[in-house]
Amino acid sequence: MAADKTLIGEINGNVRHLIQLLQTRSKKIRKDTGITGPQLLAMKTLFESPDLSISELARRIYLHPATVVGIVDRFEGQSFVKRRRSKEDLRQVNVRLTAKGKGFLRKAPGAAGTSALSGLETLPDKKLKRLSVSLSQLVRILELSAK
Repeated sequence: MAADKTLIGEINGNVRHLIQLLQTRSKKIRKDTGITGPQLLAMKTLFESPDLSISELARRIYLHPATVVGIVDRFEGQSFVKRRRSKEDLRQVNVRLTAKGKGFLRKAPGAAGTSALSGLETLPDKKLKRLSVSLSQLVRILELSAK
C-alpha cells in the first residue's frame, strides 16, 4: 500500500511549523531573560537534578556535550552554576546551580512549571498516549534519516 503523499506533506509542514514555533519561543525567552531556550532548559534540568556531569546534562537536554560546556562556561561566568569534582570519581566534574542561578530561574518566564506544552494537560490520557507513541515514531524516523 502506497503512503498518502498528501498526509506526508501535511506532517512535513507541521514539523517545519513546530521547529519555527520553537525557534520563535527561544528568541522570546532570550529577549525577556538574556538566555536562550536551551540554556533555560539546562538551568531547569540542573534545578531538578543537582550535581549532573556535563555528559549527563547533555544527554538529558539532547545537546552535544561541547555545546553544554559552552552553556556551563557562560553560566559559570555569571555565577549561575558551580563546578565540583565528583566525590565518587575524581575525573568527573559535576555542575550545580548556585543560589544566584536558582534566583534567576525563579524569575524566568516559564520556569515555575508553566510550559509551552501546558495545554497537553487538557487532553485525556488515551490521546496523550497516542500522541506520545506517534511522536516517538517520528523521532525514530528523523533519527534514521539524519544518519
